[in-house]
Amino acid sequence: MKKKRIFITAAIIIAFSNLPVIGTALMGEIDKDHFRYANADASFTDIEHFDWMRPWMNEWVVRGFMESQRPTQQHMEVFRLYKINPLCFWRWRYYILVSGKFKYKSWQEIEPNRVPFVDNNKWQDF
Repeated sequence: MKKKRIFITAAIIIAFSNLPVIGTALMGEIDKDHFRYANADASFTDIEHFDWMRPWMNEWVVRGFMESQRPTQQHMEVFRLYKINPLCFWRWRYYILVSGKFKYKSWQEIEPNRVPFVDNNKWQDF
């Protein structure tokens, strides 16, 4: 009986923390600057800021970059720079909806090939 109660409580906490409004608020407070993205030469870099009015990282953001910057074929793919941690249960919704669309690549692999950082470039956050 006690195990069943613990299991139900854990399931409620996980489900509650992944509700759209609550999950976004949690990640906005807990995971500041954790979710980073970049292409192979870092001409596109993005930090996911969790805001009510801003959509999450998606293919439309990547397409906007490609349309405006016209990168070479080898620099069109955008990678996530963070590893998926299944113990961070409040991120599961984000992992399922967003992270699965992007392959992982370490920033240490990308940084040596980085193009010069342009401070006022809207496609480079870091």
